[in-house]
Amino acid sequence: MTTFITGGTSLLGRVMVQELVRQGEAVRILVRPDSNQSGLELPGVAFVRGEIHDLVDVRKGIAGCDWVCHLTGPADANVSEAEGWRAQLEGTRNVLQAAQDIRSTAVVQVSSLIALGPTQPGETADEAHQAPAGGQLAAYQKSQRAADDLAREYGAKGLPVKLVYPGFGYGSARATRPASLLQQTLLRLAAGQVGAIVGNGRNRIAATYLRDVAQGIILAHTHGRPGEGYLLVGESLTLPQMWLAIADLLEKTPPRRRLPLWLAQLSAGLAQLGGSRTRYPADFLSMARYDWNFSSEKAARDLGWRPYPFREGIAAAWEELQAQGWGGAAKRPPTPMKPNAPARRSL
Repeated sequence: MTTFITGGTSLLGRVMVQELVRQGEAVRILVRPDSNQSGLELPGVAFVRGEIHDLVDVRKGIAGCDWVCHLTGPADANVSEAEGWRAQLEGTRNVLQAAQDIRSTAVVQVSSLIALGPTQPGETADEAHQAPAGGQLAAYQKSQRAADDLAREYGAKGLPVKLVYPGFGYGSARATRPASLLQQTLLRLAAGQVGAIVGNGRNRIAATYLRDVAQGIILAHTHGRPGEGYLLVGESLTLPQMWLAIADLLEKTPPRRRLPLWLAQLSAGLAQLGGSRTRYPADFLSMARYDWNFSSEKAARDLGWRPYPFREGIAAAWEELQAQGWGGAAKRPPTPMKPNAPARRSL
């Protein structure tokens, strides 16, 4: 069996590729000429050079594949809003059209919690949640929703597409930098740097171990129903609760300093104006500003998905980071990877 995957060089994409290879699957990744392929040269992995904006390139990559996994992903902060829309809409349309052309029997489109919008304090939302688009989320939220609508349109025409909505991911895979959640918490504390609680510290965040997300995507393919959406979210915690778990793991003191959100946003804006890398990426600020309290009950019921509790997931992520060269020792070894992955797929 061969899986065609877009976004394979992203943080989640890398974990997805590794999980498929671990299960003995062949993988074909669509990559741009400047994509960072390091760490992905694995047995059974092939690269197809091309642009997702080019339908011919996408068709070339998808031909002969049994399964299509489209990671829509967040728009790059360094591209214009118009380019972001182009990546979401043209890219998604090309992938779905190519899948329809080859009469694919299995398509999973990986969306984002941002498409569903933040929750209200005290609210626990499901896949039907649709918060009004507004503020700094508006552009990406609208483009992501438009990409999801495209998937539903193709689904109505007979394409067996399923949608998944991952929580804010953390894990060991790194493309050009660690995932922002780890960068701002675990890795800062492990490096002996001063951390801070950004925002008011009261909002709840659905943080999810990236390997759990990858397994959930595969489960959605195997057991999900065409036309359905599935939330893949882990435990919803506040930033202070996350800091406590991380400090306990590293045997360090959790930060007490509070950084007002407006000051973090100002710092990010000045860095962007100066052409330097911001310490606070947009996705982290969005996470710290709003409540993202969602339930994965449907994925548990229909797919059999069981994500790690945060303490176990962050311990597993830290062990993997240590294997990649990060120093220090965890307080306790992580729980071995649980049998969340499905049986081998049959198409």
